[in-house]
Amino acid sequence: MAVVAISLTACWMAENRASGSTSAAVETGNSEQTSIENTEERDKAGSSETAQSDEVAETEKTETGSDVLVIYFSHTGTTKKAAEYLHGIVGGDIVEIKPVKPYPDGYSYALDPAKEEQRENARPGIADPVKSINSYKTICLGYPIWWGTVPMIINTFLESYNFSGKTVVPFCTSGGTGNSQSMKDIRAEIPDANVLDGIRVTDNKDIIPWLKNLGLYSD
Repeated sequence: MAVVAISLTACWMAENRASGSTSAAVETGNSEQTSIENTEERDKAGSSETAQSDEVAETEKTETGSDVLVIYFSHTGTTKKAAEYLHGIVGGDIVEIKPVKPYPDGYSYALDPAKEEQRENARPGIADPVKSINSYKTICLGYPIWWGTVPMIINTFLESYNFSGKTVVPFCTSGGTGNSQSMKDIRAEIPDANVLDGIRVTDNKDIIPWLKNLGLYSD
């Protein structure tokens, strides 16, 4: 190719007998260099677009995560144990609801402020709340029974997100009070959700039979 190029250049110079051919050769070289530079820029742009696409895909993957969320409020640790046991069965993510203003230690000491919140229909603040529940299809919601129903911080959680189309699976712990009133209150708060029949956990071994009855677990 180099010999052919020299021959063509010689013919060009012989026919034109002008020094301008050198300038033409230089211009051709500049054109080739520009073409190379443009190709490199396109390659860089393509690499950048690919990297951005990868970043978007990774972000979407991260935001989607699991489609099951086990979320609970526990004051004495009893509900926490039930939630952790349930999480070990259904998998997904697990999050504890923590109040901005902690309740006094011990069950009996928390009764008075809990009753006051209920009387005032208060909505206690949640510390470090879940940013979104959009990626979750099934939400297992755990709580202790306080004064016959859910602690008011559960209402705060339910009113903070859009539960339309979600399946909510309530479970609670209690010294003796049933969960019927809490189920009514949960369904009233999120009427657009599919709220399944909940359970009052007296023994963790009851959780698997309950999940089987709901069609959420199989051997």
